[in-house]
Amino acid sequence: MMIERIYSLFTKGDQRSIKYKKNTLYMMLLKGISMAISFVYVPLMLNALDTERYGIWLTLTSIVSWVAMLDIGLGNGLRNKLSESLAKNDTALARKYVSSAYVSLTIYMVIFLILFTIVSITFVPWNSVLNAPSVPENELNSLVIIVFVSFGAHFVLNLLNSIFYGLQMPAASNFISTLGQFASLLIVLFCVHILNIRSLLILGTIVSIVPVIVVLVSSFIVFCGKYKYLRPDILYYDKNLIKEILGLGLNFFFIQMMTIFIYQSNNLIIAHIIGNEGVVEYNVANKYVQIIHILYMIIVTPLWSATTNAYVQGDIKWIVNIKNKLNRIAILFSLVGILMCLVSPIFYKFWLNNDTVSIAFSSTIILLMSEIFRMFYGNYGYIINGIGKLRAQLIISIIMGLLYVPAAICLGEFLGLEGILLTSLLVNLINSIWSRYQFNIIIHNQPSKFWNR
Repeated sequence: MMIERIYSLFTKGDQRSIKYKKNTLYMMLLKGISMAISFVYVPLMLNALDTERYGIWLTLTSIVSWVAMLDIGLGNGLRNKLSESLAKNDTALARKYVSSAYVSLTIYMVIFLILFTIVSITFVPWNSVLNAPSVPENELNSLVIIVFVSFGAHFVLNLLNSIFYGLQMPAASNFISTLGQFASLLIVLFCVHILNIRSLLILGTIVSIVPVIVVLVSSFIVFCGKYKYLRPDILYYDKNLIKEILGLGLNFFFIQMMTIFIYQSNNLIIAHIIGNEGVVEYNVANKYVQIIHILYMIIVTPLWSATTNAYVQGDIKWIVNIKNKLNRIAILFSLVGILMCLVSPIFYKFWLNNDTVSIAFSSTIILLMSEIFRMFYGNYGYIINGIGKLRAQLIISIIMGLLYVPAAICLGEFLGLEGILLTSLLVNLINSIWSRYQFNIIIHNQPSKFWNR
């Protein structure tokens, strides 16, 4: 009986809902594996390097993640446009969107990486930027180039993720990502425990390059198989479609730019105000709290493209029903987070097994509160993204992005690490308030030049 009920849960409902529930189940399994891998990485890299060099690595990778802004919205724009074309069963148009995005982003990224390499080698003092005087200059410069080039290649290939999201198949994207993580972990384990390698350059290169190879191989398999009809081809490139993608994508780009700037600038601010030891404390506590975020994202990620499909087909009732369920889930996850916070000192001691790293209880509390507000923001924000009404989100994100760093620096100088984390908490609180208001405006189709555009 129990098995029949579980089977019924994942097979009842309309096609959109069934697809969403199945992807959620698969993502739970994959995210569990991914979470375990990421938790193994922390003590592995921390002990293989040391607190200072691990802090340098965390700061560098946070800077590299800003490369995610460089697609000028093509990824998310493709995601929505692909969902729309497939909702209308126009596969020819879908392939044109895919091909145009791949060709444009490849050209753009090649130009960027060439310019970045020249500027980086000639002008950028990476030892000062990363506050890393103890690392040889040549070694650090080489690592920066390798990491940036790898992430650039990864970024173009990651358009495959946008395609899977547009197909309402986020679990497939997560499978490839988890496979890349697992492959790089195995190689790092072999290098550290068998070959006794402790080089920041070598370990950083492995972690950067292996996932790129996995995504490249996966792309060939996907586009030569079931989804051959979406295979990118330069003959299907259409510059007019790029304008359509960018019409929506540029809004996503600036929103994404401000979001990444706010979250990823923390590492640089902490490195210069607190030191690389503070970067380690922040990232360890944040990774623990991110368990809640990962579980939440398993549920909310498939909804973006599903919402696009529902909105195009006029199914507002489905959207409202999903929103109500998300709010109940966020409350449940908040309670779980409080319990996690209470047991965090015990968990840190068991997990890290390193007496040189100390995590303040206050840091965990602030990060948890920030994550709770972030969940409630996501309940409305992901639906708004799927609908494509981005004017208000764009303006608010730019304003907060411009104010964030000065505010974080001021509070950091006055309150230390907790002050910087409180700035992030305030941003998520504000986002949770305005996104709910905009959602209600859109759903009730109230006229507004600011909120309903």
